[in-house]
Amino acid sequence: MLGGKRFLALALCLAVTLMVSAPTFAADRDTTKDDLKGISAKRHKYLFNVAGGVAIGAGIGALLGGAPSVTKGMLIGGGGASAWYLHSHPNGAGQMHNWAHLASYTALGSGLGWTLCKCGDGSGWGALMGGGASALWLANSRDAGTRTRVDHQPRSSKNESKPKVTPEEAGLTMAAGNE
Repeated sequence: MLGGKRFLALALCLAVTLMVSAPTFAADRDTTKDDLKGISAKRHKYLFNVAGGVAIGAGIGALLGGAPSVTKGMLIGGGGASAWYLHSHPNGAGQMHNWAHLASYTALGSGLGWTLCKCGDGSGWGALMGGGASALWLANSRDAGTRTRVDHQPRSSKNESKPKVTPEEAGLTMAAGNE
């Protein structure tokens, strides 16, 4: 009687093992061009720029000291690279442009505050100063409120080449007797 239970348990274990390991032996399909189109430095310039800044900051931090220096370098490098890219590309990060600015300067301020203060509180205070200064700058900039989905037009000379209609041509003038 004990032999039957052992055989059943062994058969059940073998069946479960084969079911779990079967996908391991399955053949993968060949890689096509479409598989490689998703990740491209040309399609995701902003993300690659930030990743490069983080890598440079981590490298400099590793040269200067231990683990805290690497983290400080990553914050400073990533925040600085992001801010630099967003200032040189006014339409970078699409609809999230303003939020990306806030995140950039928050990370940059956090890293600088932590480095300059050499204390844990410096990171928080630096993040508040960087994010707050960025929010203040964005709220008072010339194009504040124009980056909405409805009325945002990319900055280009294409919009200036359209013929301009004068109020008289549009029939918006007031007659002399109707004043």
